[in-house]
Amino acid sequence: MRKGPATRSAGADEPLGFVIASVGNAAALAFESALAVEGLHPRHFAVLRGLRGGEEHSQQQLASSLGIPASRLVGLLALLIDRELVERRESPDDARVKLVRLREEGRAELERLIRLAGASERRLTAGLTAGDKAELRRLLGIVHANVAAEPGGGPPGCGERPSGSVVGHGCPVGSGRGLPNSFQ
Repeated sequence: MRKGPATRSAGADEPLGFVIASVGNAAALAFESALAVEGLHPRHFAVLRGLRGGEEHSQQQLASSLGIPASRLVGLLALLIDRELVERRESPDDARVKLVRLREEGRAELERLIRLAGASERRLTAGLTAGDKAELRRLLGIVHANVAAEPGGGPPGCGERPSGSVVGHGCPVGSGRGLPNSFQ
């Protein structure tokens, strides 16, 4: 990674977990601020991304895939439905099951939010080369897998790391699982 005049370097004695948490918090707050202009939260972004494939999902299935409580998803969906970004209907097979899908308006909004996220990421990674970014993703993926593999270290649904595995089967970065607490 490059050091520029505006960079702040953590001392060698700073615990790495603290540095990662501090950077993660600052990045999450920057992204949250970017979305707040649109009246949305990163959790709404996560829901829209979870529906981007176009297929219908049961609310329970979507909550599980995002790693958030189903009760929290209901509130997030309410705003997205009010804005006509997401559509909800009863399952024809079971009236207790609610199905949700991304509307065309939601797809357009998601594309706009992805551009906002890109601008936030460019600020976050200013001064890093493409190789630096790739290496950072790789290293953070290993750290995330290690944390997710620790007992109680990862969210439900993240697999345990097989014995002898370096990276293991923790929830990969960017998988939608293991969202930071600010997204849950």
